[in-house]
Amino acid sequence: MIQLPRLGRAILRQRALLAFLAILGLYGVYVYWRDLQHYTSTDDAYVGAHVIPIAAQVSGPVARVYVHNNNQTQAHSPLFEIDPRPYKLAVQAALAAVAERQAIWTNALAINRRTHRMAAHRFLSPQASDTTQAAVNADAAMLAGARVALAQAQLNLAHCLIYAPTDGYISDLKLRPGAYVQAGDPLFALIASRYYWVTANFKETALAHIEVGDRAHIHVDMYPNQVFQGRVVGVSGGSGTAFSLLPPENATGNWVKVTQRVPVRIRVLDLDPRWPLRIGTSASVTVLFRKTHKS
Repeated sequence: MIQLPRLGRAILRQRALLAFLAILGLYGVYVYWRDLQHYTSTDDAYVGAHVIPIAAQVSGPVARVYVHNNNQTQAHSPLFEIDPRPYKLAVQAALAAVAERQAIWTNALAINRRTHRMAAHRFLSPQASDTTQAAVNADAAMLAGARVALAQAQLNLAHCLIYAPTDGYISDLKLRPGAYVQAGDPLFALIASRYYWVTANFKETALAHIEVGDRAHIHVDMYPNQVFQGRVVGVSGGSGTAFSLLPPENATGNWVKVTQRVPVRIRVLDLDPRWPLRIGTSASVTVLFRKTHKS
C-alpha cells in the first residue's frame, strides 16, 4: 500500500472539505431558489383599520362625554350627549300641533258627512259637498305634515345621545362638556377594532404570483416575537405612485426605470387582545403562494 506523505494527505483533506463546502453552498442556493417559488416577502408594510369620524347629527351644547381618549369602547355604547332640553320642547310642540290638526280634521269630516247627506236630499247643492270634501282633504294633508314634523322632532331628540357604531378605540378626543357642536362636524375618531389589515407594498415583479386567498405570515415591529396569520384580500389596480397627487411623468427622454411597488391588502385573521394593533405601525409580510410557479 502506497503511503502518501503527511503533507499530501492534508492537502487531500483540505480539498475534500472545500468540495463538501461547495456542494453544501450549492445545495443552500438550490433550497433558497426552491423556496422562492413558494413565497415572497417585503418589509414595506403598515397596519391599517377603518377610521370612523364621529359627528353629531344635531347641533347644541355638549352635556356629557362618556368616553376617554385612547380608551376602548363597545358597539352601541354612549359616546357623548347633546343637551336634549330644546329638542324635548320641540317634541312637545309637535305633539300639540298633531293634536290640533287631528281635531280640525275630525271636525271637517263631521261637517262633510252632514253636507253630503243634505246634498243627497237636495237641501244643499253638490258644490257644497265638494267644498267640504276639499276641506277634509286639505286638513288631512296638514295633519300628515304635523305628524312628519313630530317624527322629525322625535328623531332629533334621539340623536342627542350619540352611540359607538362599532367596537373600537377612541382617538383624537378633545370634546368637553359645554362645548357647542355643529351637526355634521367631525369631533373625534373611532378606530374600528374588529377588522385590521396590513397594506404590504410588493415589488411589481412579485405580483404575478400573488392571488386573493393566499395565506400570509405577518410580523409587526411592535411585537417582534409574535406571528400573526393573514390572508390576501385584494391587490391594488395600480402602483402607489399612480394615485399620488403628482404622479411621475416618464414622457421625457432622460427617465430612469424604477421598479414600482403595488399595495396588497392582507387581512389579519387572528386578532388577539393581548397584542393590540396600532394603525400606521410597521410590519413585515410573507405571502405563501397557493400555486407553485416556475422560473
